Amino acid sequence: MSDLVQIIYISRATFEPGPRENGVEPHVGRILMSSRKNNPRRRLVGVLFYGDGYFFQCIEGERSAVQALFSRISDDPRHTDIRVLSMRDIDVRSFNDWSMKYVPAAREVLEELRRFGQSRFNPYEFNEEQVERMVDLLRASADPTTGRLNGPPPRNAPADMMGLTYLAIALATLALAVSCVTLAMVMEWL
Repeated sequence: MSDLVQIIYISRATFEPGPRENGVEPHVGRILMSSRKNNPRRRLVGVLFYGDGYFFQCIEGERSAVQALFSRISDDPRHTDIRVLSMRDIDVRSFNDWSMKYVPAAREVLEELRRFGQSRFNPYEFNEEQVERMVDLLRASADPTTGRLNGPPPRNAPADMMGLTYLAIALATLALAVSCVTLAMVMEWL
């Protein structure tokens, strides 16, 4: 018997959504950065979905690591009304090398909700079939914070691609500032 488990839980955000930074709500972005930093050393993988003020998350790994993480998650004040939808033994991880895959409120999720007669994302109304379909949908969806589908990162790629995005933005901002200063100096010389 494998010591790998999968837990799927839902919760309600306690924060008011802030303006999206690079397509990610700021509180959710901090959760992702922390997960992507800490989960690899605990050999945990998973996916996080946030929409309409609700979280839907699937975490996979060794039983003790999943239980320890879920205990910490349960104490996190950024959400409430935590409900475990499923906890089961698994033979292999579904999310491969994803320390934490993120899927935003994507068009595919909205289409799936309409199929079930729902207009908003509310996982508390999901039945067992909807939970399974949601996990399948998230497994197949792209993560816009890394630009990849589910699968291992490119060889020698850093684990936190979001960090590279922020670095690229910072470098572009610096280059723009240097250009502005240079232009001001040239204008003064003329």
